[in-house]
Amino acid sequence: MSRRLAADPDVEVRRAVAHHPRTPFDVLGRLTPTTRLGPHPLPPVCAATREELAAGAASADAHVRMLVAHRHDLPPELRDRLAADPDASVAKAVAPHPGLDPERLRAMVALHGQQVIARVAANPDAPGDLLAELARHEPPARRALREIASHPNATAEALLPCLADVKARVRAAAHPALPAGIVVGLLDDPDPEVVEAAAGNPALPPAVMAQRVP
Repeated sequence: MSRRLAADPDVEVRRAVAHHPRTPFDVLGRLTPTTRLGPHPLPPVCAATREELAAGAASADAHVRMLVAHRHDLPPELRDRLAADPDASVAKAVAPHPGLDPERLRAMVALHGQQVIARVAANPDAPGDLLAELARHEPPARRALREIASHPNATAEALLPCLADVKARVRAAAHPALPAGIVVGLLDDPDPEVVEAAAGNPALPPAVMAQRVP
């Protein structure tokens, strides 16, 4: 039934097939050319066997490889293969996958540039020096700055460029790695959200806070 419905002229029917947990994994390959399936791992991908995932990662269709890449509990060999994919949409999907080493993340940025920077910055294992490199990227990657500003591995060097972005500024103001002197200065920021974030930053010297409390 799902194979027949995958050819239905109604896009909502085809999308429902893609999101049905009992849809065979191979049916997704028929849907990708004609149907936008969304960024999240689909139920058939989540239920796929190791063999099906390997077949999907080796597919000639970049859309199928991307669907596999959105699943972030892949075996390391599949994860690494997809991280080196020549198609930016595949690399972008796998970039936040835990376990990718810094050099592989750097290689993704070198190959795909602006298209993957924000997703690389969202990787939980991205080290501070890499985040600092991404924060200094020209032209600035605004979405990456917002990821960096709240990343637990962000260093002061990585956070300072984030202050130039309106949305990232609020997040950076609350980050404990931001230098105390910068945090103190943000208490006079014209944006009340930045002031509130800075006031709650654990890097703020207690003496300064005591002076500010009526």
